[in-house]
Amino acid sequence: MKISRRHQIQLFVQLHLLLSSGILIADALARLKERYPDSRTRRVLREVHSRVAESRTTLSRALGSFPRSFPASVVASIESGEEGGALLLAERFADLADRLAYEDATRRQLRRACAYPLLVVLMAGGLTLFLLGAVFPRLADLLASFGGQLPPLTVGVIRVSNFVRRAWPAFAGAPVAAAALVAVLRRFPRAALGTDRLLLRVPVIGPVYQDLAVALICKTFRSLYRANRSAPQIIDQCSRLVANRAFQIGLAESKRRIVSEGATLAEAFGRSRLFPPLACLAIDVGERTGQIAAAMDRVAEHLRADARERLSAAVALVNPALVLAVVAGVGTILASFFQAVYQVAYAAR
Repeated sequence: MKISRRHQIQLFVQLHLLLSSGILIADALARLKERYPDSRTRRVLREVHSRVAESRTTLSRALGSFPRSFPASVVASIESGEEGGALLLAERFADLADRLAYEDATRRQLRRACAYPLLVVLMAGGLTLFLLGAVFPRLADLLASFGGQLPPLTVGVIRVSNFVRRAWPAFAGAPVAAAALVAVLRRFPRAALGTDRLLLRVPVIGPVYQDLAVALICKTFRSLYRANRSAPQIIDQCSRLVANRAFQIGLAESKRRIVSEGATLAEAFGRSRLFPPLACLAIDVGERTGQIAAAMDRVAEHLRADARERLSAAVALVNPALVLAVVAGVGTILASFFQAVYQVAYAAR
């Protein structure tokens, strides 16, 4: 059963407030299982409360039986809080709510940045195909019925229009075919690794993705580090959160260097070439001063702000370019038509 991200955040906030007030975990679950507004969350809470109240298992294990809603990194943080008492557990729930809210805000930021350019591209493509495939052929037939020689621009647009009419199924199916091809290729480890590495090299998109991935790793590291997890354990959990295989290999290498070579966290992350140099410098300072959690939090916020600035700059450039492309395409079609009309009318004289 899958609980939405919004309800996960609200649930952790409520558990933090109840436990901080001195309410026992079983009593907190008993209150929430009947009063929580989301029905799906209530069903999960009823099952969790039943197991905890009957002392059949701990809270972390009960929540772990719903892995789609509570992944291993969340369960590990809750488990560490259980070992320190109710107040520490309440603190872990606050950390989890903060981390999930951070991830949710990052996703919304990406969706908002991509929504408008994607909408413009779809509308421009649809309008161009409609004009070339449906409207212009009829206008071309009308012009041809008057006789005479058509202007070169009109002839060129007519040829493009005829090509679009013949090949429109290919244009319509190309995005689906490309998505299917990528999905098939990603089933092969080498091909998946190649596409993931290629993603990191794409201008604008690659740096933004890398910044957000490192920010997510740092935010997760902070949460689990405060839960008294060791660096190798945290790196294992972080590698499960990042879908990019290049990052997974880099994190595995970082863990190996820490365990086998005795490297510091900053050295291991720096040699992976996935973490920016300034981020590694901040982590190094945090290690030397014993404030790794604070350093990770600062790095995450800095990288998220940097990604937001990159996205804003890219959108500021892309949106006018898309509008100009639409105006140029539609303008060319209209100009070719009116040029032909003028030439036919002039020839009729």
